[in-house]
Amino acid sequence: MIDFKTRYGISQKIDFSPAQMREMAFAYKNILHSHNIHFKDEPYEQLKQVIFNVLQSWDSERAKVYREYLQIADEWGTAVIVQKMVLGNLHRTSGTGVLFTHAPDLEQPGIHLYGDFTLCSQGEDIVAGLVHPWPVTERQRKKLFGDKGVSLQKGFPGIYEKLLKITEALTETHGFSHQEIEFTFESENPDDLYILQTRDQEIRKPDLSFVFNCKPSELDLLGRGIGLGKGVMNGILAFDMKDLEAFSELPDQKILVRPDTVPDDIGMIFACDGLITARGGATSHAAVTAVRLDKTCVVNCSELIVNERDKICTINGRILKPGDKIAIDGNLGNIYAGNYPVKLAELG
Repeated sequence: MIDFKTRYGISQKIDFSPAQMREMAFAYKNILHSHNIHFKDEPYEQLKQVIFNVLQSWDSERAKVYREYLQIADEWGTAVIVQKMVLGNLHRTSGTGVLFTHAPDLEQPGIHLYGDFTLCSQGEDIVAGLVHPWPVTERQRKKLFGDKGVSLQKGFPGIYEKLLKITEALTETHGFSHQEIEFTFESENPDDLYILQTRDQEIRKPDLSFVFNCKPSELDLLGRGIGLGKGVMNGILAFDMKDLEAFSELPDQKILVRPDTVPDDIGMIFACDGLITARGGATSHAAVTAVRLDKTCVVNCSELIVNERDKICTINGRILKPGDKIAIDGNLGNIYAGNYPVKLAELG
């Protein structure tokens, strides 16, 4: 898709014409055929294959690594739900997102929405960390982007208000604990909002956290993203599992840098101590998993460009390689060159 965007001078996939989309789809299909991968043409056969794929995913290497690390029983198994599709990419006022009813950066009781959304996308784009999302609330937008960008609260007030009413009903009327909710809307009309799934939100409130024990002027700021997890950390940069294994004997903490937070990287996320990504918001699956594992993360750093093949990355023109010293701040979302003294402090 990146090649076709470059060829036709297009920035967003929704701007492709039907003819261009058809050309791209068949080009992709031809590449798969050249690798002896073939599609079933009959829709019912496609549906059956998808169901089989979901059931078989329980035994994938990624799933095994996930279960082993989190001590989940192999005998449990997985399930499939077949339902109609909700189209978050129907047109330019369609979108999808994930929100928490408890904002992780606030200590106040009650409902304080926090999350990510993106336009012209399907739910998997957010969950898999494949896009640069925008924040759900105006408070988030001002904190993360200043005067830039758009929030769901201001850009789609009808959708936002309906989400707020639904979360209030879940927690205050029906007695659920704080929730993590995936949603899709097919237009700005609140009647076109659909809740895809909801689950209990895991909330952790540490009393102590590491902070840098130096003046802000002494920190060499490289760039900013969305900070996740409390505290700061020093480490050395790793690009893949080979780097993590090569650096395993070193005393330094390992900070993994990735272009996005796709679930395929779950093994590397278990192996690293911290995470930096160019794309993917605070609610992407891998980012949420990293925070549950007490990793410090900075995600959605739009200034970051990762070259996986050559194992170099650039942040605002600064080039970094495997083993370079780096520091990250999970509170502010800042990324710094070098390592700095830290101290333990109470969270206020």
